[in-house]
Amino acid sequence: MEKIRTAVVGVGKIAQIAHLPVLKKMENVELVAVCDVDEKKMAHIIQKFNVPRWYNLVDELIEHEPIDALHICTANYYHYPMALMALRKGIHVFVEKPLALSVRHAQKIAEVAKQAGRTVMVGMQHRFRDDVQILKEFLSNNELGELFFIKGGWLKKWSKELQLTWEIQKQYSGGGVLMDFGIHLIDMMLYLTGMPKIRTTRLFPYQLRDGLEVEDSAMALLETEDGLGVNIETSWNLHLDHDIQYTHIFGKKGSAYLNPLRIQKEMHGNLVTVTPIQNEKPQDRYLRAYEAEIHHFYDVIAKKAKNMSPPEDAVKVLQVIEALYASAEKGREILVEQ
Repeated sequence: MEKIRTAVVGVGKIAQIAHLPVLKKMENVELVAVCDVDEKKMAHIIQKFNVPRWYNLVDELIEHEPIDALHICTANYYHYPMALMALRKGIHVFVEKPLALSVRHAQKIAEVAKQAGRTVMVGMQHRFRDDVQILKEFLSNNELGELFFIKGGWLKKWSKELQLTWEIQKQYSGGGVLMDFGIHLIDMMLYLTGMPKIRTTRLFPYQLRDGLEVEDSAMALLETEDGLGVNIETSWNLHLDHDIQYTHIFGKKGSAYLNPLRIQKEMHGNLVTVTPIQNEKPQDRYLRAYEAEIHHFYDVIAKKAKNMSPPEDAVKVLQVIEALYASAEKGREILVEQ
């Protein structure tokens, strides 16, 4: 079988933890090059993962390497131009979230991908978690009845220093913790509930640390056209002694919880727990999700699977994000379509 020639641009944490290790194990993929501006880091990477070639500039990589697929793991600011450059060369693209910094740019990527007949997949790894897939099946079968309220949170414990670099520079990140953690929670909520239309948004952003260009804590309120209410809270540095991640979903016939997965239903006048047994550690769950996500990308390229995280979904998520930031700027609730 002919291998898919692949390259990775941006060899930071996510590339080192997920992309590079998974790609090196795949029998149908040949990792031919990496690209990064940090030559010292790249020297370590090419030795550790036995990568044949490296480049400082993605332009040179695309020009000189006949690759079939490109993984974009850079700062958010570069996702749009790099994705377009690759697509126009006929290259399939896996891009870490967000797809772009604006709805307009995300729509452009989706249009060019369609015109070029190439796959674009957005790195929303929560969609590929085993527990999320189980929960989605329950919700698709209407096991919890009509949903009316969802709340989710991703709160990092307090520390003396924020271990962030470009993420706190708005030019490169496009936003703060909402664009970092919140976008994952919003995407997962939309994915689990069948991508409903969001009618209104309200964002309450906070800066607990002085001198930041972006919010480091935020609470977002959403309402779908069907009246489903969503409350999302995020923070890079809240006054907690441990990290907290949760998603709670409430329906008229039952409720469900993630981290860990629990499902409870009203049956014969009693509350019954129908939770599937899961023994894996949270860290293993996330690594398995990344692995499943990357394998899925190559299955989509080979036309063996339908894209579970297409650019069209990313456009819808960014529409919500843009409306939330507009709400914060105006200090009031915003209609998404405005």
